[in-house]
Amino acid sequence: MAKYNFLNVVVTSEASASLMLYGQIGGEDGVSAEQVNAELLYLQQDYPNIDVHINSIGGEVFAGIAIYNALRASKSNIKIFVDGLAASIAGVIALCGKPLYMSYYSRLMLHQVRGVCKGGARDMRTYADQIESLENSLAEMISAKCDMSADAVKAEFFDGSDHWMTAEEARRRGLCDSIYDMPGQEALGAAPTAEAVYAFANSLKNKPSTSNKMDFFNELKKESSFQNLSEEQSLAQIRTLANEAAKVPALQAEIDELTGKLEAANKSAIEAYLNQAVADGRIPKDQVESYTALMQADEANARKVIDALPKKNQAPSIKDLLNGAGKGSAAPENKDLAQMTWDEIDQAERLAELKDKHPELYAAKYRDKFGE
Repeated sequence: MAKYNFLNVVVTSEASASLMLYGQIGGEDGVSAEQVNAELLYLQQDYPNIDVHINSIGGEVFAGIAIYNALRASKSNIKIFVDGLAASIAGVIALCGKPLYMSYYSRLMLHQVRGVCKGGARDMRTYADQIESLENSLAEMISAKCDMSADAVKAEFFDGSDHWMTAEEARRRGLCDSIYDMPGQEALGAAPTAEAVYAFANSLKNKPSTSNKMDFFNELKKESSFQNLSEEQSLAQIRTLANEAAKVPALQAEIDELTGKLEAANKSAIEAYLNQAVADGRIPKDQVESYTALMQADEANARKVIDALPKKNQAPSIKDLLNGAGKGSAAPENKDLAQMTWDEIDQAERLAELKDKHPELYAAKYRDKFGE
């Protein structure tokens, strides 16, 4: 899971929070798609309403598409606010299909995909094809917000020029839903440049950050595991928890693998047990499948049932042989007890019979075996 940058979050009420997309989209120091997705997942657990504030000159197309999709898929009630600039891919993010509000002096800028390619002619042609494919996708994304077709979007906005729109112009084109006033906007004058609007919005971003930061840590300290931690320690603990959470898929995969091996071993053990039961004549071969299902449902009781069944193919035991079970044996089943030694009677398990029916003979055999 991504490292959370909680200073991008402003909690405005018990049910609402704001996510600040201020800066370049993507890049090492910019607004990363991974970070936005992580913070959005964190916020939507507790806040049904999330306001996304944008002030960005644009950046990496694929990072912007990922952010666009995350906003569209969020379970929370998302509203988009362009505080200063929403240019290039940031403008596409602003048009993600959620209600869009632009500050009075803000700017929206759309243009065709641009990039740099190194290599030969083949590389250049491949790169050009990729750009055209991206433009087709972006055109469809933008057209979903307004009444224009994807081809009309490409014809109007992807013609090689930068198309700057004020909030009013964006509203007339159906790209913006409403216009709002930002505190202190009169300081921009009547016709501020895009650079001035961008700088003005950035100057307002950090004003509430200290109090918002304290609000966050005050809420965090309500959790027992954070009560005695400093702000720096709390952030370190959050990163640790995020790293531990990232291990969960790998651990689950390992558990699944071990579970699979255990199930395979158990299946083999059941198969071997039932094959032996067939060999012993306890169960018929054509009923193995039924007994397999029974063992899978309740193995312990199924074993008790099968073990209680008589063996039909069992060779006679020594006891059986002594009692005349063996064919052609001179077993002492009918041999007179008087002619048998104590040990022969014991092996035939007839000592109880001797004692009960012939007590005097029992006493004599006892004396012969053990003496007086």
